[in-house]
Amino acid sequence: MKPALALLVVLSVSGISASQDLKVREEAVRLLERADAVSSSPKLPNLERVDAFRAFGGDGVREGSFSRVVIQGTGTREEYIFGEFHLVNVRTQKQVAAAGTPGMVPAELINVLRITPISRLRFDGEDVIHAITERPVAGRGARCIEFDTIRGQHTDNNEICVDSANGTLLLQKLGGELAEYSDFFPFAGALMPGKIMYSVGGVQKIEISQTITELTAADANVLAPPMNAQMHKLCTTYRRPFGVSMPQPQPGTGAGTADVVVRAMVGADGKVYDATVQNSERDDLNTEALSLAKRWTFVPSMCDGHPDSHEADLMLHFQGR
Repeated sequence: MKPALALLVVLSVSGISASQDLKVREEAVRLLERADAVSSSPKLPNLERVDAFRAFGGDGVREGSFSRVVIQGTGTREEYIFGEFHLVNVRTQKQVAAAGTPGMVPAELINVLRITPISRLRFDGEDVIHAITERPVAGRGARCIEFDTIRGQHTDNNEICVDSANGTLLLQKLGGELAEYSDFFPFAGALMPGKIMYSVGGVQKIEISQTITELTAADANVLAPPMNAQMHKLCTTYRRPFGVSMPQPQPGTGAGTADVVVRAMVGADGKVYDATVQNSERDDLNTEALSLAKRWTFVPSMCDGHPDSHEADLMLHFQGR
């Protein structure tokens, strides 16, 4: 099992709106470039990162953790824990050794992976930037970029705030998702957040406490395969799956729009398996989204020329609902 780790958020549409003030856009781009730079280490040592988190939901508060040990130039060890789910992946240059709970990584862990250690943001194409304002965020003076992201007929009103003094990313509101970063600490020439709050539609979902420490004398056994591990050869050549049939919901007659992200396994036969809601702006649309996602078909991913399974995020757009 190979969970996909998304540390880069791309605000992706093409072209630049003529209605934008180009000087404001240039300043917004500069602010994001600085935020990326101050939280990027010029040279990472061997390290261990631990994200301990609490997830809030209808079934109460549940705790979990994600840890990553990195031996530079050699390999990584990752451990995922949430409820009854427990997975260990040890990756070296030639193979992955995996042991633990079968099945897909829970949605809560995937969301933790998406927003840690910190998001890397950039503007692209028709992200329409309206203004840069100043206001306090988490007790810090901040400069906040107000902009729209246009995806076809869907427009999200977004905001990104950076610390006025040190340039760190404090807040990102993208669509219905909000991530807030605070309690920054220095590590290897970078400033990294010690606390991360994540909410969707104004409802708190996850609270993360993050630590990153240097390994001065790495344990020689840290990259040893775990007990009862399954060995997976790394692909020399790899192609991601691409859609053949991806039915979307029937549009309604109202003014509202909403997105539901379904995480699923795209099998070697191109069909969708183990579909579950990853993120939703409208819980009442989840059943319909799952039903549609299960009908999607793909040309499967290819590993060294052979069909392979692949975890994927499937986006369902509800227009006029």
